[in-house]
Amino acid sequence: MRKLSQSLMDHDMAMLRAIASMWGLELVSNVRAEVVGQLSAEMLQPESVERILRELSPQEKGALEELVAAGGRIKAHLFTLRHGPIRPFGPGRLEREKPWREPVSASEGLWYRGLIYRAFDEEEGRLNEFVFVPSDLLPLLPPAERRPRFTVEAAPPPLRIDAGDLSLVEDVFNLLSYLQNQEVKPLRDGSLPPHHRERLSERLTTPQPERLDFLFHLCQRIGLVVSPPAAIKGERAPQVREGLLKPNPLPAKRWLKAPRWQQLQALQKAWRDDPSWNELWRVEGLECEDTGWRNDPLTARRKVLGYLSQCPPGEWLSLSSFIQAIKEVEPDFQRPDGDYRSWYIRRVDTGEYLLGFQHWDEVEGALIAHLISRPLHWLGVTSLGYAKEGLSSFLITAWGAAFLGLPHEEPREETPPPLTVKSDLTILFPSTGRLYDRFQLERFATLVESRPEVKIYRLERSSLARGLRQGIEIGMILAFLRKASGGRLPRNVALTLRDWARKYGRIRLRSEVLLETEDGFTLEELRTLPQTGRYLLEVISERRALVARKDLPKLLAELKRLGYHVEGRW
Repeated sequence: MRKLSQSLMDHDMAMLRAIASMWGLELVSNVRAEVVGQLSAEMLQPESVERILRELSPQEKGALEELVAAGGRIKAHLFTLRHGPIRPFGPGRLEREKPWREPVSASEGLWYRGLIYRAFDEEEGRLNEFVFVPSDLLPLLPPAERRPRFTVEAAPPPLRIDAGDLSLVEDVFNLLSYLQNQEVKPLRDGSLPPHHRERLSERLTTPQPERLDFLFHLCQRIGLVVSPPAAIKGERAPQVREGLLKPNPLPAKRWLKAPRWQQLQALQKAWRDDPSWNELWRVEGLECEDTGWRNDPLTARRKVLGYLSQCPPGEWLSLSSFIQAIKEVEPDFQRPDGDYRSWYIRRVDTGEYLLGFQHWDEVEGALIAHLISRPLHWLGVTSLGYAKEGLSSFLITAWGAAFLGLPHEEPREETPPPLTVKSDLTILFPSTGRLYDRFQLERFATLVESRPEVKIYRLERSSLARGLRQGIEIGMILAFLRKASGGRLPRNVALTLRDWARKYGRIRLRSEVLLETEDGFTLEELRTLPQTGRYLLEVISERRALVARKDLPKLLAELKRLGYHVEGRW
């Protein structure tokens, strides 16, 4: 902060004369530098400061105490929001109207007494305007007790609890397994098609559309899911068609083999550092209009996480108190520049635009509640408590304490229990079993029942065929079952699977279009031309070839461009 003489030099003579009149000084010069010297000498006398402080109104004293308690400076827009505006006056108008005689606010009263000043300074990489007390004047003011930086009220035990848990890990597994066993082609924007979303939601522990978007986004963010051939490269099985969403083999394998708490940590860290998931644009009841303004979701997210890390884990805390504590300490947590006018956000129900600091609770407050009750809850960081009127409290879980760097008990890594293969072709997979083993199992077995303690699968001809189509050999399937069951694979199960595999693929039906030419020369020409050759699925004789039905319109268009007339029915 600057000293008093430097701050006074920013004022014109009209303002300096106004300050002098408030301090009861008769100026002996009209030279600004000399006036500043006379003023600063008088204003830095302890007895003069004591006298001017006695003249302050209760509102002015409160505003000054807050400024002193904050270390001598506060962002200008916050100070004037709390203590009133400082009206702009030019030199001529200032001397005519003499506004210091009847200030309209506590801010203005302190301003004309020369106790506060304004200046721009850089904070967190942004240039902001601050109200401050000069550094040599600050020690002469009565020390103000610093208010608690951040306090959150405890909450009574809730009527209903929605516990934060590992269910997101389970649902990431469900997504990976579904994409492995189904042919899912994304829409143009990269999202899941509606019919696949509906089928996948049936398998999720919590079938919420936004939650599905969240976990799908996280899986892509950390490379668990890719669209071939961009990232899978040479590891893609020959049966997988290009453009399908599939688990990325190596990253997915590493994640599936990790302990559950490490799997959750990977998801937590991916969200924490992700600049592309914008919570503000997803707050229920708000609609953000893209008029050119931009918010930084990382800034808001990290600020809220910082305050959350100041809360005690394992205790129920008031959500409204947490929100108000942030409002009191750092209301600009997501708007470092203090801009409350250019973000076009409106209420969905009324269409009202929420411009200005007066709508803080409806925007910033709603965003904090969203973070606590959506992503942080999905990631197992918070449990939610409900009263009669709805969501009222939250609790930081053990997983949340680890994520936030708070004291916590390190999880113990236990040996996963084996699965059980029964002679009736059912398989019991313990819920605490390794997800990588369960992922392999779902490639050739069908889930028939899901209980809290065990998942029940059944081996069927169709499920085995699904695995064989993915390129898994029967020997690999039997070896996996022996290892995962601790060597307890019933002999009749192995014989049945081998018999089914032996009969798999012996008979095939194909639905293609037969292309026939009058001579072999014409077919050879079509096969060698790049425009047509790529559409010939298989040459079966000197004059005949097969064309996939889906490629027929493209082939006909190319033949027409080449001048060929095509006859026939298809």
